Amino acid sequence: MRLRSQSSIDRWTTAPYDLRQNYFEVKMPLKKLLKVFSVVACVLVVVSAAHAQNKIRASYSSVSGIFTPVWIATDEKLYQKHGTDADLVYIGGSAVAVSALIAGEIDFIYGGADPIIAGILAGADLTLAGFISNTTPISLWVGANSGINKVEDLKGKTVAVTRLASSTAYMAKVAFAQAKLEPIKDIPLIGSGGYPESLAAMQAGKVQGAMLSPPFTYRGEAMGFKRIWNGAGVEYPSFVLATRKTFIRDSADRAQRAFNAVAEGVHIFRTDRERAMRVMGKYTKIKDRTILENTYADNKDVYSPTLRPTASGIRPILEVLAATNAKAANAKPEQFIDGTLSRRLEESGVTKKF
Repeated sequence: MRLRSQSSIDRWTTAPYDLRQNYFEVKMPLKKLLKVFSVVACVLVVVSAAHAQNKIRASYSSVSGIFTPVWIATDEKLYQKHGTDADLVYIGGSAVAVSALIAGEIDFIYGGADPIIAGILAGADLTLAGFISNTTPISLWVGANSGINKVEDLKGKTVAVTRLASSTAYMAKVAFAQAKLEPIKDIPLIGSGGYPESLAAMQAGKVQGAMLSPPFTYRGEAMGFKRIWNGAGVEYPSFVLATRKTFIRDSADRAQRAFNAVAEGVHIFRTDRERAMRVMGKYTKIKDRTILENTYADNKDVYSPTLRPTASGIRPILEVLAATNAKAANAKPEQFIDGTLSRRLEESGVTKKF
């Protein structure tokens, strides 16, 4: 609505009463005018409700460079471009995010696959609709002068992960399993709350190792830490798009539009380094260009252009969960994924227009 000029306002407030009365003089009775106002108000309410119904509510689980495509989708207004809208919030605790997804308080989770798989095993109405990345740059770091040179040397010591139900915890278990060690029994894990907190805990000597992901690996290197195990090459859906099965069924159009927006975010990351680094720096609070460039290089080739979920990516997670969850031992990987949105994305040819 365009505001009137100050002179116009002054004339209104200082004018005689009858002039002000004529200013709003209309040719319809007051009752009819009130009816018109009521109709307009109802229309505005309906439009507002329709806009809210068209909006996706999504959360991301970590402040790490690998999440940049979903930040790009928000910052570059890709949701709006694809005919929807989104509220993106940070929910660090996987259990909290999964509970919110089950309750319908959010529609999408961008994060690790592990808590979603655990929820599905427990009978929740959840599914993995997309694998944004089916590998991970997470690695294990220790003090440069700690005397620790391989994973086996960490036996009896403590390792920090972002949270106990997270991608970092899963990758720690993979690293320990390769060294024939058991998490908790041989190497206790501590949930720090985030990558910066893991670095701080290691610097303070509270833990002897930490699972890190770019750009925090470069910060750790600058602080004098060294890498003793690299998760690159491990097939693991470290960055997924999870939702409810019923959401894909009942809100198919809205789900598809939001899915397409994320796919374009991946495309922009892969093809526009400067734009990707700008958004990455904004969310990670990192201003060092060298660190941003290295983080971009580490993540550039980890993404799937179509976000297609794969059964093979689920198997290693089920193998780890089977040690403590009997249901995981008998589960089939296919029951955890729904490729509907990815398939429609490919069939529509939308990616060719990016």
